[in-house]
Amino acid sequence: MQLSILFFLLYIAAVVVIGWIASRKETEEEFMIADRKVAGLQLAATMSAGFFDGATLSIYLAYIYQFGLSAIWLFIGLGLGLFVLRRFATRIKQKADELRVYTMPEYFFRTIGSRSGLAYSVVLIIAFFCFLVVNLIVSGQVLSAIFPIPYALSVAIGGGIILIYLLLAGFKAVVRTDVFQFMVMIFMTVTVAAYLFGRTSIPAVELQLIGRMDGGTLIGFLVIGIFGVMVQPDLWQRMIAARDVKTMKRGLIYGAFMLPLLALILSVIGLVTKQLLPNIVPEKALVSGFSSLLPMEFKELGMVLLYAVSLSSSDTLAFVVSSIFTRDLQQRTHRFSEASMRQMTRFFIALFISIAVVLGILYQDIITLGLSLASLSLALFPPTFASLFWKLSDRAVAWSVGLAALSVVPFLITGTLTPETSVTPLPVSLVLLLIFQGIVRWRGRN
Repeated sequence: MQLSILFFLLYIAAVVVIGWIASRKETEEEFMIADRKVAGLQLAATMSAGFFDGATLSIYLAYIYQFGLSAIWLFIGLGLGLFVLRRFATRIKQKADELRVYTMPEYFFRTIGSRSGLAYSVVLIIAFFCFLVVNLIVSGQVLSAIFPIPYALSVAIGGGIILIYLLLAGFKAVVRTDVFQFMVMIFMTVTVAAYLFGRTSIPAVELQLIGRMDGGTLIGFLVIGIFGVMVQPDLWQRMIAARDVKTMKRGLIYGAFMLPLLALILSVIGLVTKQLLPNIVPEKALVSGFSSLLPMEFKELGMVLLYAVSLSSSDTLAFVVSSIFTRDLQQRTHRFSEASMRQMTRFFIALFISIAVVLGILYQDIITLGLSLASLSLALFPPTFASLFWKLSDRAVAWSVGLAALSVVPFLITGTLTPETSVTPLPVSLVLLLIFQGIVRWRGRN
């Protein structure tokens, strides 16, 4: 227990010091978008870290329990999605720098119109706030497994930690702590996988890439990965923050290769855990595996490292949601100046983290929340992709995004949200965009 306390305090000290160093002589631009100077491996690390947090790890290991190694198709899809995004990233980056925008919704507010910007803001705030809640749930579960403290207090502590360094340095702190936490994640997964590998035999059926998973789920994973990456607001914010186009494209290609490789290492941990602990709740496989299977001399360090990873994207999610809210207010009213961005964003960071902590204590269905995020985001892909080639109607985009996002609601109410059904907003958004765009053009001719 004493070692656990020591490792935990060292982790808190590390992220707070990183935030404090990043905050020195910081400008508004540095707080909001790291002064658009993120370069080299730092960019690749922060891009990759966004896909490996507590929520993703927990959901992925739960699917490993259900589908075996076939679950890796989710990360194969994400890797392919980064390749696709790289193809169009240059024009996105150049336009964002030209317009001096900070967030993805602000980009579409300026390039399509105010209705579209609002639709993007609402969908992304809801979706990524849900993901923030998931991360706080997982971090609370991990901390409760490390120390004999109530789960509610564990969730609140996680929220408090990220709040401290976000208030200090904003997006600059996000980038720098991402690098630290990504290094922690690599060390943790490689060492734990190396220890667990060979502890038990894994049935050949669990190693099948195709067979354990039905075709609909496999396609659902690929669609979520390939199309979902294109509309990740945190990824757009990192692209905007890149020093230049060349650096940005290099970061995307590094991430495309790292995601499936790290997922394969995680799969070893999940498959061994499944064989040794077959009767646990799949959603808790991550925490149970680390707390039950690691040797005592490594368990305390391993659990604290897992805690660091479980919080790794919570800061990004809180900042992205808060910055979207801030920029929307500044775009739509003249009451707030550019110089007030830091103060406003800090206020919304504190507000959203507080609400997320409360919801994380009251609601703990991480798979449903995770699928809701992916499903809502897919509603944005058709207009996002189409806007790279054609001039779209502001009203058509707003209606297609709004109605497509609502198509998720029946699945949530009936409890039938699955990888297959979660892709529904994608075709719905595409069809509605074509219909509304056609109506606008027809009216224009008449």
